Amino acid sequence: MTFNYVASSKDWLGIAPMVVLVVMALVLMLVDLVLPHEGERSKHSGPANFTVLPAVALLGVLGSMAAAITLFFVTPPASVFNNMLGADAGTLYADLIILIAGGLGILLSPAYLKRLQLVHQGEYYALLLLAMTGMLLMAGALSFLIVFVGLEMFSLALYILCGFIDQRQTSQESGMKYFLLSSFASAFLLYGIALIYAATGHTSFVDVQKFVLTQAHGQAPLLLLVGLGLLTVGFAFKVSAVPFQTWTPDVYQGAPAPVTAFMSVGTKVAALLAFIRVFGFALSSVQSSWLPVVWAIAVLTVVLGNVMALGQGNIKRLLAYSSIAHGGYLLIGVVVSGAAQQNHIGASAALFYLSCYLFMNIGAFGVVSLLERIDNTGYEVADLRGLWYRRPWLAGLLAFFLLALAGFPPMAGFAAKYYLFYAALIGGHPELLIIGVVASVLGIYYYLRFIATMFMEEREESHAAATHAAPGRIPATPRPTTRTTSDGHARAASTRGATAVAEKPVSTTIAATPRPTTATAEEPTHELEGWSWVAIGIAALGTLVTGVILPFWLPQLQQAAQSLLK
Repeated sequence: MTFNYVASSKDWLGIAPMVVLVVMALVLMLVDLVLPHEGERSKHSGPANFTVLPAVALLGVLGSMAAAITLFFVTPPASVFNNMLGADAGTLYADLIILIAGGLGILLSPAYLKRLQLVHQGEYYALLLLAMTGMLLMAGALSFLIVFVGLEMFSLALYILCGFIDQRQTSQESGMKYFLLSSFASAFLLYGIALIYAATGHTSFVDVQKFVLTQAHGQAPLLLLVGLGLLTVGFAFKVSAVPFQTWTPDVYQGAPAPVTAFMSVGTKVAALLAFIRVFGFALSSVQSSWLPVVWAIAVLTVVLGNVMALGQGNIKRLLAYSSIAHGGYLLIGVVVSGAAQQNHIGASAALFYLSCYLFMNIGAFGVVSLLERIDNTGYEVADLRGLWYRRPWLAGLLAFFLLALAGFPPMAGFAAKYYLFYAALIGGHPELLIIGVVASVLGIYYYLRFIATMFMEEREESHAAATHAAPGRIPATPRPTTRTTSDGHARAASTRGATAVAEKPVSTTIAATPRPTTATAEEPTHELEGWSWVAIGIAALGTLVTGVILPFWLPQLQQAAQSLLK
């Protein structure tokens, strides 16, 4: 049996956003080679790298976004490369979400890398671009093989990015945990794909759907059911769904804050779109076989994600459990998409939710990136006490994004949940609407607790003194004063609460060990911080636009949902 396929110009046009990213990743590595370096080329980066390399990476993202927007108007074919990749409106919409998340992650990176004095920036930005490419592949996959290729491409890049801070143990632990657990999830996914191929003889979503409808007569064979179970494990891991969420808090806490901001959105978009395509479209005819399992995972994720976030005293771990809860809300869209007549409504609701979640979550992590210190501190409850009096702009923006994540109108979180719960209601799952509303009310508490800490509590003096103490310097202790008595002997003057010492005071000087200057939350690095403020400003504007303007178009979005995914 022979197979010959020649790619046409329309095929390459359909993957133009990915081509731009790959080309710019190669250009970026070449630019890194010719830039001036300080010291040994393999270890130290020059000052130009902190501006030139992110500019080149951002140029690649903007070029890819321009290609995706252009495809909206030139109407490319719904699928390219022999029905292996999608180029429909829904895929392009998901591509834009991923690219915006990647662009904001790049904007947050220069100030963060400068503050931590991280080197190998060429590899950092190239890995970000390649991770985006893998996410675009998985989001547009119409074949199980492309799903696995895209998954592995962005996972390999994220393994390295999570452990990129080599002088921080928590970052190394983050990368190792993500590598080990994600490898198990990838193995489950690959084995599930193998079983589905053994049961149907196909790897294309369209061919699997035809097989189930024609040869299996709408009944899922046992081998196909086992394969679906393994696929569910792989997809649930990437969405951070319960009970496969244990990696999320540790990885989010240890990874660099800009990387965490990007991966918290990008991985969800890629995995969720593949999830919807496989279960909501290709296998919608056998929904009775998989729907109870996905329904249970969605409910557990929504409830437990909010419950586990209640006792968190670390803003990064709080956002991690918040991400788990939001993954559960998104799975409601997968459940609704399983209904034969309402699959497009569930898919459109999930895509709209992702577009809102993009700005809220990246904005919150953007503020955290400005607070985070070199020793991975700066965002505990004790550090956030009284932040409003010390850095009012950061406190106000963080409170704004937390309120949006909680679902307060008129911000994006309210519109996203409203449309998703509405889809659940008309999709025949009112119980998911009730559970989602109750869990959202529960989630308001832990968001407001951090906001109250920033605005209504004063910082502990002991913690403030420890923060202001210069690194490598021992705080001076009060030296006893002496007085001369009538007999000419020097004695220590008695002080209240102190014991007189008759020994001669010895003046000792402890020299501070020279250490690289690092910024703390109280003394930020203003150099290159403008990049981060631009990203946070875009996130704040996007949170308002998606929460105030887009909801007026919700009826039109619902009517146009039929054309989102094909």
